[in-house]
Amino acid sequence: MVSTVSPGRRHLGALALATTALGLAAPALAAFPDRPIVIVVPFPPGGGVDAAARAMAEGMAADLGTAVQVDNRPGGTSSIGAGFVARSAPDGYTLLMGTTSLSVNPVMQPSLPPGDPRTALAPVGQVLQVPYMLAVGPTVDSADLGALIAWSRANPGRFDFANGGSGSGQRMAASLMAYRAGLQVSHVPYRGSAPAVIDLAAGRVHAIFAQPIEVASVIQAGVVRPMAVSTAARSQAFPAVAAVAETIPGFNISSWSGLFAPAGTPGPVLDRLNAALNASLRNNAMRARFRAEGAELVGGTRAAFAELLDREIAGWTELQRATGLTID
Repeated sequence: MVSTVSPGRRHLGALALATTALGLAAPALAAFPDRPIVIVVPFPPGGGVDAAARAMAEGMAADLGTAVQVDNRPGGTSSIGAGFVARSAPDGYTLLMGTTSLSVNPVMQPSLPPGDPRTALAPVGQVLQVPYMLAVGPTVDSADLGALIAWSRANPGRFDFANGGSGSGQRMAASLMAYRAGLQVSHVPYRGSAPAVIDLAAGRVHAIFAQPIEVASVIQAGVVRPMAVSTAARSQAFPAVAAVAETIPGFNISSWSGLFAPAGTPGPVLDRLNAALNASLRNNAMRARFRAEGAELVGGTRAAFAELLDREIAGWTELQRATGLTID
């Protein structure tokens, strides 16, 4: 499914003037972009990643002075869309809205496209960071995470963690917490987050790490409790909810999304895309909209996003080697 955002071209004159000062690089930059850009979203329309991509596309279109299209290519744990972009021409006109799966798949399912994203793709910039929320169901009496960990240690193997799929970020977050806390837990995979949350609310499983919006309705209904968020500090959207790091020092993981281009895309083109991305994320209404759902717009440099990818792949590799974790 493809949709298009068509802006005016008011920024083209400023771009041409700015690039003139760059000497030999000016002609290439002045010519980019001269046709629509496509952002591939490796998920169906309507989800959080899709919504972020569409909001970002609107802002980038205004800044770049050209149309920006969103193309949904779901499937294969996001590998179908990622593989498509990795095989595309490295000219800046086909981009990927990549997610945490780009750091998980190379470790847990390395045969999936695009393989190692550090060689197959070029980071443009981070878009969102969303904490995982540790939510517990009605059968959990523990008042806080410390008490829950103590119960789990006293009852090895009895603590059930639901997740939306054995290769999901939810599973990885739960596995990391179990490893760091020295717990023996049972992982219960579902076909997506929705049925996992239904069983959590019904008391069939004890807990889940989920994006806040995925458990918002059952928390508001009072049948599920938020116990902790997975980021290093408390979320601005949920200041009363503790961070896992308050109990397990150094714990820090989140669900993220960001923009990638095919490997080999020229540096000046990547820089122009990064500038447009950051401009789109400075929209205060957009920031408030996503913050209400527990998500933070990030932005920043290409290098910082590349470092995030390196760090996460290294962390998941360490976890896999230490625990023998496999994807069922």
